[in-house]
This record gives sequence, C-alpha cells and structure tokens, in this order.
Amino acid sequence: MPIVKVWCLPEHQTEADLNKLHQAIVLAIIGVKKLGIKNQNDIACLFPPDLMKYGLGDEIIVEIELPHKPRYADLILQHLAKSLGESVHILYPKAKVECLVEVFNPARGFWTSAK
Repeated sequence: MPIVKVWCLPEHQTEADLNKLHQAIVLAIIGVKKLGIKNQNDIACLFPPDLMKYGLGDEIIVEIELPHKPRYADLILQHLAKSLGESVHILYPKAKVECLVEVFNPARGFWTSAK
C-alpha cells in the first residue's frame, strides 16, 4: 500500500481543503496505471501537523513510500512523482511543491494486520 505524507501545507486548512487534496492525490496515483492501484482504499494519505509554523505553504513536500515490486521501473516512479507533484501544485499554485518517491522492501521490516 502506498503511504503518502504531505508536509508544510498552509495554516488553517479546513477538512474540505484536505478532502479536496486527498482526492487529487488519489486520482494522481490511480492515474499511473502500471502501479496497479485501484482506489483510495489501496492508499494511506497522511497530513501530519507541522511543529514549526514558519514558511508553511511556501514549500510543500510530498513523500510517497511504495513497497518494492519489480514492475516499478524508474520511469514509472518518475511519472508518479510528476503526476502527484503537479496535482498538489494545481491546488497550491504559489507554493514550491516537491515530490519524493521512496521504495521500500517489505522483507526488510514490514507488518500489517490487514487480511
């Protein structure tokens, strides 16, 4: 399951703002067909609170972690970073948006209670 974390959002985001951002992120990820992600139930999207308020909304960082799969070639991961970054930038056009894709190997330490 992809895990998405979005940092440094502008202050005073409403639940409606976060829902809109969540939907944009989900659509961007689902749009990269080679990932095989079907819907929002296959994605964990987090908006952790930032402890430092300085500069919020000026530079937004999007991190996405994916479990390693052989079909995730570098070109696909680059396409995902671009699609996800552009989707967030559309909602926050004045911000510098950066998207980082990380691939982890579940065999090196992962557990889930999901069946």
